[in-house]
Amino acid sequence: MNKMFIAAAVASLPLLPATFNKSYAQDKLTVTPIGRIHVDGALNFPSKDGFHDGASLPEIRAGVKAMYAKWMARIEAGYSYGKIGMKDVYIQRGLGENDYLRLGYFIPQFGIRGGGSASYKPAMIAQVSESFFRTMTRKIGVGYTRYSPDYFISASAFVGGRSLTFSSTEQGKVSAGGAIRGAWHPIARPGAIAHIGFSASYETASHTRLINDSGDEEASAGFRTYSASFPTTVSKVQMLEAHVTDAVGDWKLSPEITLSKDRFALESQFYYMKLPRHNNVPAYHAVGTYGMVRCLLFGDKEYRYSNAEGALALPSPKTLELIAGYDYTNADTHAAGIDGGISNDWNLTLNYYINKYMIARLRYSYTDVRNSSVSERRGVNIIQARLQFVF
Repeated sequence: MNKMFIAAAVASLPLLPATFNKSYAQDKLTVTPIGRIHVDGALNFPSKDGFHDGASLPEIRAGVKAMYAKWMARIEAGYSYGKIGMKDVYIQRGLGENDYLRLGYFIPQFGIRGGGSASYKPAMIAQVSESFFRTMTRKIGVGYTRYSPDYFISASAFVGGRSLTFSSTEQGKVSAGGAIRGAWHPIARPGAIAHIGFSASYETASHTRLINDSGDEEASAGFRTYSASFPTTVSKVQMLEAHVTDAVGDWKLSPEITLSKDRFALESQFYYMKLPRHNNVPAYHAVGTYGMVRCLLFGDKEYRYSNAEGALALPSPKTLELIAGYDYTNADTHAAGIDGGISNDWNLTLNYYINKYMIARLRYSYTDVRNSSVSERRGVNIIQARLQFVF
């Protein structure tokens, strides 16, 4: 019976349209394992009050990527500090040669490297301002991205990041929003790059489920919490925090610039955020900025541009890179009665690109904070090293 069925199926193939047969023959499902390991060590001066020398594995991930014709699916789980959580989980459909639609759980594009992998942050650690303004948080949503030799544009619509771990019932009212990033690079050839861009986003406030005195279900007043720790993966010491009550939603705006000439490159970004609030409570404002100067010491002799990412491409294997950076974040709004804190971070990073899978990093930073409700006024020197493997 089975042989008769197979013979009948084979015999029927010539009756199908030629285009279907061609597509059927070419389309092939490929499944590729993906993962990463970060091994970090750190020394702190002074080493006290939460800062302790040591080592950690801040990032352990494993997953798979499947591709079929113009479709791609990715699922990745991570383990960090005793917790297991989902990372990228999405389905993607290529629409043309240079654009695609993405649906699932991912980081919406915002800023120079807001939608990219944390493993490829040039200064090893995400910028303090980038962390505080929550531009790297994953959301459940849909996004469209298109790129060309002249421009890059991406737009996303999403529900709040809490929707992965809390049901809509538990949230009482689900937050929702959208983000857009556009960049223009009139010069984008190896050794000569000029790029300007702009990002904007809006998201409604978060809520929790409450039961009122009448026994009816209702959503709590809107709130939003922003925070950032000192820039190290070995110690976890809070530095900035702003808990905003009576929140309506948050607006974020961010211009960016990237310039490069031969061995040298400059990346810089500015952040502005405003949260209107209910009941005539003063709005909350916060600002931040960072800049970094990059230099190829040996190996590559010029920076290249990635149209698909709208940012500088990763240097080639056997290249040594030096980066000098500065970050400023002001999370204080006295009129709103919120002392989020003010921080400065100066840093130097050496990156050696061993091969296409491995990078060795060494970073020094001096970070200070003041006017913070979660930290005393202090300054800390941190020396960190990392060996990372990403495939």
